[in-house]
Amino acid sequence: MKKVIGVGLVVLVSVGVWILYGSIQPTVSSLQDTDPLAEEALELVKKHLSREGYTLEQELQLFVDDLRERRIPHKEEEWQVAAQKDKYVVRKIVREKGSVEWIEREFAWRVDVKEKSIRVISLAAQHFMPFENLPPLPHQEEIS
Repeated sequence: MKKVIGVGLVVLVSVGVWILYGSIQPTVSSLQDTDPLAEEALELVKKHLSREGYTLEQELQLFVDDLRERRIPHKEEEWQVAAQKDKYVVRKIVREKGSVEWIEREFAWRVDVKEKSIRVISLAAQHFMPFENLPPLPHQEEIS
């Protein structure tokens, strides 16, 4: 009798998990049904060459792979695109476990799709950008 109840309980739990799993919609961040300019902005950032000659997408993947090789716990978010007036902000967040708390690195760029220009807007992203794409230093004209 205990076997029958045990098997019945396993079947019941399995059916419940199956129903619950089937009702959850996948959280895929896609831009297919949204602004086509947002898709273009994302592609401009992903395909832009980094300081080392890789694309920014490859450079970010190398960064995440390095965390994985060093066995540092990390969380990688999906690419995000947001409209900001006539430009777009493209960003990706990577969190890594530090010695005490989590460290969040935001890699972000402002994209002008009309002019096909990309400007870095976060400190983390500056490490990947070619020097000619970096903003000028404050008071740079005063430095001799």
